[in-house]
Amino acid sequence: FIQKKEREKKKRSRVNKVLSEIKKQVEFWFGDVNLHKDRFLQEQLQKSRDGYIDLSVLTSFNKMKKLTTDVKLMARALKNSEVIELNVEGTKIRRRQALGDRPQDVEERTVYVELLPKNVSHGWIDRVFSKCGNVVYVSIPRYKTSGDPKGFAFVEFETITQAQKAIEVLNNPPEDAPRKPADRFSRGNNPFKINK
Repeated sequence: FIQKKEREKKKRSRVNKVLSEIKKQVEFWFGDVNLHKDRFLQEQLQKSRDGYIDLSVLTSFNKMKKLTTDVKLMARALKNSEVIELNVEGTKIRRRQALGDRPQDVEERTVYVELLPKNVSHGWIDRVFSKCGNVVYVSIPRYKTSGDPKGFAFVEFETITQAQKAIEVLNNPPEDAPRKPADRFSRGNNPFKINK
């Protein structure tokens, strides 16, 4: 009896973790920072008369495939979202608030980082850069043929001050910081015009 309760408790814990990850991922996709950059989702929203997108569209996204392809589970994860609302049937979602204008200071809040390790991930970049401020968006360009990272990334911070702090800290690391001989970080007037 105790083992059965313990198994049920572990299963509930795993389900709750997945629900939380689904909610976090979908809220990111539909959040201001990502949605301004996400052409595919913008196209889907423009096709929709009422702003709703079918949940099944999200099941084709690689990150969602890793979590679930179960539309009912996705709906369950999103039912208490403050960013997303479900239609009555629980099959479609949309933003609760309209997307505002694209912020004008995105470039000043974005740091270009190069010479990254081959196995670089969003999680790794988030951990490293969150020491300097609130990371709101990470872009890791990849080669189309292999899917491997190209060795550089763009890291967008919540504020210009946080981006400047990241550049300062990473160009002048503490003496005890682990070093790679070729780590370089910079912020230009327009980091998106760097040759790829």
